Amino acid sequence: MNDKISGQLSIPGRVAEVSGNNGLQKLVLTHPSGAQVEIYRHGAHITSWRTAAGVEQLFLSPQSHFRADRPIRGGIPVVFPQFGDGPLPKHGFARVLPWTPVASTENADGAVTLTFQLEDSPMTRATGAPAFCTRLYLELQPTALTVTWTVLNRGHNPWAFTCALHTYFRVADIGRTGVEGLQGISLVDSLREDRREVESRPQIRFGEEVDRVYVAAPNRLAVIDEMERRRVVIEKTGMADAVVWNPWIDKSKRMEDFGDEDYQKMVCVETGNIDVPVRLAPGTDWIGSTRFSNEDGRK
Repeated sequence: MNDKISGQLSIPGRVAEVSGNNGLQKLVLTHPSGAQVEIYRHGAHITSWRTAAGVEQLFLSPQSHFRADRPIRGGIPVVFPQFGDGPLPKHGFARVLPWTPVASTENADGAVTLTFQLEDSPMTRATGAPAFCTRLYLELQPTALTVTWTVLNRGHNPWAFTCALHTYFRVADIGRTGVEGLQGISLVDSLREDRREVESRPQIRFGEEVDRVYVAAPNRLAVIDEMERRRVVIEKTGMADAVVWNPWIDKSKRMEDFGDEDYQKMVCVETGNIDVPVRLAPGTDWIGSTRFSNEDGRK
């Protein structure tokens, strides 16, 4: 693979490829407003999203491994074709494989877009996955980032998979952070042997480790950062479930690529299909989308 994107993909002042951490290549999208996104070829991993006001929306661990054989900790990992534990390595293979940028545009309304693609290989087929093609389509606007995801089953047999955008949001203080929109929703609590119950709170608050899958979650959720008076709205389609996760104190200390105090500055609100797998007949595809928009006074 060439180290640089082709001239057809590069858009002066809008889309460029640069050397990232540890020599891994990343692409930088810049909107005319100044909003910016950084995404690595490694895992098609978004590591930064700043709005037009320059306000970073994502958390990235300072201790993250930037290595070709390890996932990046923070930002937006792409979880596919397996969420959590199972026959594949945890959270599947997509987050540790190189993706290929295949298209970029600057639209008439100023939005900047970039498409990444991952196709099957001898390694993925050895896991039992069929021939497939999956794409991530990013659209950057002054205060919003939309990630549209497609998966095409090119094989001869039906295929079932789970998937998620494992988004780490940056917050000023987890003790003054809330997640809204999940009251009345059934959940699976992985910290209590996958116990199923119903969320009773209008706003989820944090004072201990949390790891819950909200099944058939509403398509509009929000992360509230009270200290910065910042609200990030999450709008999803084609992605049934949501996960809320914070490792808190003990688990933070057990993770080698996560600082002992990092739990105070992040919360994950993930969108995906987790409780019920996506099932694709041969020759059919799935599409899902998540739009993140910032609603703070600085934009």
